[in-house]
Amino acid sequence: MPRSNWKGLISFGLVSIPISLYPSKNRQADISFHQIDKRNNARIKFQRINAETGKIVPWENITRGYEYEKNTIVPVPDEVLANVAGENDHVIDIENFIDNKDLDILTIDNFYYSVPDKKGEKGYVILREALKEAKKIGIAKVIISTKEYVAAVMPYQGALIVCLLKYDEEVKKPSEFDLPTKELSSYKVSKKEIEIAKKLISAMAAKWNPKKYKSEYQSAIHKWVEETVNKLPHPKSKKRATKKASNLVDFVDLLKKSLQTNGKESVNKKVKKKKTIAASLSKTHKILKSKHKSAKQMNMTKH
Repeated sequence: MPRSNWKGLISFGLVSIPISLYPSKNRQADISFHQIDKRNNARIKFQRINAETGKIVPWENITRGYEYEKNTIVPVPDEVLANVAGENDHVIDIENFIDNKDLDILTIDNFYYSVPDKKGEKGYVILREALKEAKKIGIAKVIISTKEYVAAVMPYQGALIVCLLKYDEEVKKPSEFDLPTKELSSYKVSKKEIEIAKKLISAMAAKWNPKKYKSEYQSAIHKWVEETVNKLPHPKSKKRATKKASNLVDFVDLLKKSLQTNGKESVNKKVKKKKTIAASLSKTHKILKSKHKSAKQMNMTKH
């Protein structure tokens, strides 16, 4: 199961459906590059530096700031964002329903799969099937990662998907471009040419099969990396590793043989050494005791 990045409710009328949102794109399919120093292939690290002190700032000291004007940044605490979000926080509240044909594909920015909790399955199924039969789309607002979106809730196979939409002012209109939209005669295009183009399109028609298409760019990169890695001097490294391993085995064997042949000798040597030390200490102790006794007798004689 993928990882959810939003939990909340889809609501319409008096019905509330607890759901989780999951990204639709499989990020694992992307090629990921790291920035490295070309002199030694070491990874490049990025640090959070205070612009005034030049020192690294730990995560616990970082908060959001709104640039009101140049050189004037106002801190925005989390509680302020929560208060502004109000009831819209973690709620996809459907305000109205529109016809499927009225949703402009250019306004779709991203979409998520919504998955219901166990308690929300019945309401989820009711909304999904009702939208299918009515051929409608629910329009709502949702806040994700401190940004408010217009969202379209629509059925897709067995799921309810939540499409994040661009605001109208964010979408470039066809009228902004210099497009050839005059009469066909203005471009000296004949009906016969259109008919031939239609026949060609008909001849090239095929059933859509998305699995047929793979990222050739990504495959080529993976192939190049694999070939490059295979050219590296791995055999020598393996030989060295094997040699080290064999040396380790020989060393263990030597230790075992040493224990078998010389173990007793070593123990005897240790015992003898202990006896020698003990005898030496005993002898030293006797000498010191004798000297102490003589010194004591001399003192008694003086008195």
